Amino acid sequence: MINTLIFDLDLTLIDSLAACVQGANLLARRFGLPEVTAAQALKAISLPTEDFWRTLWGQSQKEWMDCFTREIIPSLTQEVTIYPGVEEFLVAARERGYLLAVGTNRANPWFDLAVLGLAKYFDTAVGVTDVPRPKPDPDILLTALKQLGNGCDEAVYIGDSLVDIEAARAAGIKGLGLYQGGVSSEELLKAGAWMTRPNLTACRDLFNLLGRGFDSD
Repeated sequence: MINTLIFDLDLTLIDSLAACVQGANLLARRFGLPEVTAAQALKAISLPTEDFWRTLWGQSQKEWMDCFTREIIPSLTQEVTIYPGVEEFLVAARERGYLLAVGTNRANPWFDLAVLGLAKYFDTAVGVTDVPRPKPDPDILLTALKQLGNGCDEAVYIGDSLVDIEAARAAGIKGLGLYQGGVSSEELLKAGAWMTRPNLTACRDLFNLLGRGFDSD
């Protein structure tokens, strides 16, 4: 029986694309790199930061990370928004008794969740610096399950990218694909998604959350 929901962060719970583009372009101006478009950023947003830069510019430098962490990240907070219906979904899932976790290729998910006011909903959060390998390897998801004391057959991983679905498959977890992040339902299903939905609110029926914590049906 499914009793655990693990969520990706970017383009699943939060709309961070504008912040991602802005951050990349602030870095580009600082180090004389080509500026990037939203379409370019979207293709790599699911990757860890340094891999994201390698995808965009073919390299990553330590001084970029130093600058990004010190000067750029603090300026991006206001650019990130929570998707409509996410908090209502989380409230309803908590009331229903689900264990909730975040599994992301971000480095410090608890910080991001706290800034957004979402930390209170989660039992654990695992990021890329907590494990040997990032998604699409299964380490992040398996670590989250270990921390929760649950098995793979009890969990669903909810994400927006092919990397998320591949990680779920590698971990032996059902992968639920949201196609609000630019990857189509067909692509997510082809990658092995258990099911797809346009957004998190549209997943309520899958977890018996209809009428729980929502203003209207």
